[in-house]
Amino acid sequence: MDNKGIWGLLNIGYDEAAQRGEDVVRLRLECIVQFVYYLMLSVMFIANGIGNHYIPTLVGAVIQCWIMYASYKVKKDYNRILFVGCMAALSVYLTVVFGLDLGFQYFLYMALVLILLESRISYANKILCCFVSILATVVMYAVNLLHEFTYPIQNGTEVAARINVFNEVAFALNIIIIGLSFAKHQVEAERQLYLANQKLKLAADTDQLTHLPNRRAIMEILSDIDESKTGTVTIAMGDIDHFKIVNDTYGHDAGDAVLKTVSSNMMEFMDNKGYCARWGGEEFLLVFDDINGDDAYMLLDSFRRKLAGIVTEYDGNPIKVTMTFGLEEHGFYQTTDKTIKDADDKLYTGKETGRNKVVY
Repeated sequence: MDNKGIWGLLNIGYDEAAQRGEDVVRLRLECIVQFVYYLMLSVMFIANGIGNHYIPTLVGAVIQCWIMYASYKVKKDYNRILFVGCMAALSVYLTVVFGLDLGFQYFLYMALVLILLESRISYANKILCCFVSILATVVMYAVNLLHEFTYPIQNGTEVAARINVFNEVAFALNIIIIGLSFAKHQVEAERQLYLANQKLKLAADTDQLTHLPNRRAIMEILSDIDESKTGTVTIAMGDIDHFKIVNDTYGHDAGDAVLKTVSSNMMEFMDNKGYCARWGGEEFLLVFDDINGDDAYMLLDSFRRKLAGIVTEYDGNPIKVTMTFGLEEHGFYQTTDKTIKDADDKLYTGKETGRNKVVY
């Protein structure tokens, strides 16, 4: 988060609070809106000599200041509970005192919305809050219909019109803050879900030892090639020569070290040339994208010679290996499975005729 200016001040402690499932930025913005709202109501009540009703609204403004301060100090749910309680209590009080025409009752609904959005409140308690809110609303409307009261502010007066404007603005600002907060968290949740799915897919598509794409991953690429039927593709099947001797002589851990060395060099070699994957055991599949068979042969033979000179150090033992490759240019009149089989046949021809070569 950017810690500069007013927005930076509002964002202090955001990450820590987010881990607890709290949105302190939303709470602080709501505190600012409600503080200004309660303060303006208090000023209007005092200016128009409307009894002592400014006292509860001034108390509400003070409570908003305390919640704002506590949001930086108290790492609990108390701040949000106090905010919702203050909004609901003042909504009921102002509605009872001034009637339904000024719209104070709508802040009770706003408090209810905040309760419903609170993840840490149980489903049963949310239902209870809904029931209590509906009951309170019904009672207030019933009392208003059944009894004639003379309210301190009469509907249709200039004061009533101003209070209606204050209520609508404050209510709208609260909706905007809640809506933006919800949208932000929804986007963040979708981003986190996407990243988690990508990590799972990467884990499923990656060989854990060599960190190369595995057979499943390369099969998806081959499937796309079969569907597109465009461009030039050349496929090679490679196998480490005498790999069993490495395992028998130095142990399987040494064999794993050799596989890692070969894989890292192969990944570097295939960068910007196409794709490579561990096909299984000591076998590797290389897919040259937009490279014909002749060019792929020259590139692959150069890599074969380079690989033969690379040393894998294991437990003080220098280990060198060579590789044999079978290379086949893919024709779109056939499937990649057939091309792989042809490359594999050429690989075994190379194995039977001396190894450490590219057969094309």
